[in-house]
Amino acid sequence: MIFLRFFLFPFAILYGIITSLRNLFFDVGLFSSKKYVNSTIGIGNLSTGGTGKSVCVDYIVSLIKDKKPVAVLSRGYGRLTKGFVEASTESTFKEIGDEPMMLFTKHPELKVAVAERRRLGMDNMLKSTTDNTVFVWDDCFQHRWVTPDLMILLTSYDHLFVNDFHLPVGNLRELSSGKKRGDVVIVTKCPTNITEQNKKEISSKLQLADTQHLFFSGIGYAKNIKSIELTFPINKIENLPFLLVTGIADPTPLLYYLKAIGGEFEHLQFPDHHLFTEKDIRQIKQRSNGSLILTTEKDFIRLNPVIDSNLLFYLEIEMKLNKEDEEQLNQIILSTSKIN
Repeated sequence: MIFLRFFLFPFAILYGIITSLRNLFFDVGLFSSKKYVNSTIGIGNLSTGGTGKSVCVDYIVSLIKDKKPVAVLSRGYGRLTKGFVEASTESTFKEIGDEPMMLFTKHPELKVAVAERRRLGMDNMLKSTTDNTVFVWDDCFQHRWVTPDLMILLTSYDHLFVNDFHLPVGNLRELSSGKKRGDVVIVTKCPTNITEQNKKEISSKLQLADTQHLFFSGIGYAKNIKSIELTFPINKIENLPFLLVTGIADPTPLLYYLKAIGGEFEHLQFPDHHLFTEKDIRQIKQRSNGSLILTTEKDFIRLNPVIDSNLLFYLEIEMKLNKEDEEQLNQIILSTSKIN
């Protein structure tokens, strides 16, 4: 692995130069970035996946949707379509991607759409939205052709961007100096026992500007697990053998949680956004052997259409902050959304 890193290092330098030049062109105005009359909130990261963007989008949507109309624009990673596609009751995850499909299923009152080019997406969405609609842009940190009113940068507790390398050696999409574009930085997936000293050490490492807001969040798990028709308490799975199936970037926090509550399970792990094949389904059914199959909410969107089983359940998660951070972050989001 060390040899491979050395071999790829020149490519990482080249990639870093290219992304830095692109950012420079935007910074000096050679490339133009568009702002909109509607309130816009962007969520993104400097690394590839695993920071909890979809959970953060859900947090923002849940905060705003009862106060103002909300529209979500995403790239739709992993979909089999191209261009602009708006979610409808007839949509599938193959058409719009698993995360937008999960969001639309959970919040059917939202307008959800996908487009690789965010300007194209906005041009289309603005045709059917009101002037007071708040737009949430998922995974838009590197999409600099548009500029949100509020940019939220995520980095996970165990994989801070300051400790990472540029692609293809590491997971950074651009140099960590890009952090300056984040109005709010949230360290996600923090342990429940994180101390004030831990926070100070991380803050020192990140070296944010005085104008940037830093928050720390953890993962909160729902009290119930759900299927299409059934719901029952998560503590009921204690001492009940089950198969855990994941296709997410980092299942580690989920594994810790399930073990902590006494879960007895076998873990079948697939890559992030994995498109389950017939062979995968046979393997899942064989390994479960008639026992309960538990998965994440995002994986359920991809598994439910292909697994004919009333034993398939999912566990919802949410972004959790301490009271002080939650109140301050909510105020920033509501202020950006022009909600008093």
